[in-house]
Parts: sequence; structure tokens; C-alpha cells
Amino acid sequence: MLKDLLTQGWAYHATESGRLAGELEAAADEARQTPAELVRYLQVSTHTIGEHMGDWARARRLGDQVLGGLAPSPETAKAWAYLSIARLLSGDALGAIESELTCLTAAGADFRPTLIEARFLLVAALVGCQRTSEGVPIYAAALELARRLGDAAPHRAVAIAANNLASELLEAPSRTPEETSLMQAAADASHEFWVKCGTWENDMRGYYLRALVANVADEPRAALAHVDQALSLIAANGAAPIDETFLQLARAHAYALTGDSVASNDALARSDRSAAEWDDPGLLAWHAEERARVFPGLPPRATERQPA
Repeated sequence: MLKDLLTQGWAYHATESGRLAGELEAAADEARQTPAELVRYLQVSTHTIGEHMGDWARARRLGDQVLGGLAPSPETAKAWAYLSIARLLSGDALGAIESELTCLTAAGADFRPTLIEARFLLVAALVGCQRTSEGVPIYAAALELARRLGDAAPHRAVAIAANNLASELLEAPSRTPEETSLMQAAADASHEFWVKCGTWENDMRGYYLRALVANVADEPRAALAHVDQALSLIAANGAAPIDETFLQLARAHAYALTGDSVASNDALARSDRSAAEWDDPGLLAWHAEERARVFPGLPPRATERQPA
């Protein structure tokens, strides 16, 4: 099924891009007949073939094949935004404008939120194919437009798009100074817009993302402040043991960067003790991976709960 392909394929889209590209092309007819998966299909195919394989012409051809002759709806409109990106980055500027207008028309009377989200998607694609310098001014302009819209802005969409952009740059093996600045701006914007539309948990996790970003930007004091603010929100609103575990790991990393090994070891021990209580293999693996990322020189933790 198409849904299974999109879910399972995402696990290897970066490591086996060619394999997934072929599978997506083979599923093109099914995608045309599955409106509920159309947006995600275009997202995965555009990202995999365009960003990872660098073959924007192939991504455009697949998008044209799947969307050609279909009528968009408000629910599927964003698929045409992804096609617009593939067309633009393959050199078809006029086709890109056409598909973007199709997307905006399908979005409804107030197309401004959709336009802003489309610009964030374009920036993410530019970053993904190492064209960050071209994406930075577009990002800044889209963010300013979103702020000027006030209550009419697509707060959740901006928050998610900025979060994804910051996370992608955070997970990159290396970053240019320009990419680091964009990562910090995106993390700040994600937090800003989550506060406008989310819960205290979104607020808390906004501080967590900013702490992670501050650490890799070599600003550990800022990271510690963000961790403290996140923990204060937890204390004021209720328990969040999983979040606390990862916050302590971020705190351990920050203290290590400042050279305070005692405080770092204490925070790491707190994080490890909490993780040791989990029985979810996925959570244990996530903690182990994050721990190895920030402390690559330490022996790895077990990824399964130890028997009592």
C-alpha cells in the first residue's frame, strides 16, 4: 500500500534514495488515486529525488505525472506547492508559477497562509540541496510577512516548518556560519509561533530545541538558560519525564562545553537513570543515539531495558 511505502520508505530515503525513487515511480498511478496521501507522496518524492539525489528534472517529471489532470482541493493543495518547487529548481520557472497559483487558488479565499508555508517549503528545499545562501533572504521575507499577518498568520504551519528547518540543520554533520545563523533563527521562530498556537508543552519543547541549537552553535550558557526555562515550565504545569530526561542530556552537554565536568556528569547521570526506567525500545534507542551524538567518546548505553 502507498501509505506503508511512504512510512517505511522514509526510514531509508537518505541512505537508499535510488531504491525509494524507483518505488515511488512505480506507485505513481496509486498516488493519483489516493487523495489522502497525495501531499505526503509529493513531499517524499520531491525531497528524496530532488534534495538527496539532486535530480530535480526527475522529481518534476514524477510530480507532473502524478498531478497532471487532477483537480486540487484544500486538502491536497500543498501537493502543487511541492510540484512548484520541483519545477522551479529544475529550471521551469513559468511552470513553477503556474503550479503555485493552482495551490493558492485551491487553498481558498485567504491564500496568504498557504503562500507563506510554500515559501518555507522552498527554503527547506534550498537548504537541502546546499543552496542555503539563496534561501536565507526568502526565509527572512516569509517570516516577516507571517509576523505582519498577526492573528491571520498560519502559526502552526510556520512553527512546524521552522522546527523542521532548524532540526535538519541541527542534524547536519557540519554547518557553515550562514547555516548556523539560519538554524538559530529557525529555532527561535519555531518557538515564537508555537507559543502563539500551542500548549505549555509546545513552549517547553521550543526551549529544548533552542537549547540543542545553542549547544551546537557553541553557546552553552544560552543552552543552560533554555533548559532551565523548560524545566520551570514542567515544574509549573505537570510531569513530563521523557522531556526531562532529554533536557538533562542537553544540560550535560552544555556543562561539558563550559568545562564543568562535575555538573556535566551529574546531569548525565540523571538522564541515564531516568532512561533506565523506560521499557520502550524506540525511546531507549533514541536516548542512546542522542547521547552518542553529544558524547561520542563515552561508552554507549544499552538500548534495551536491563532486567531488575
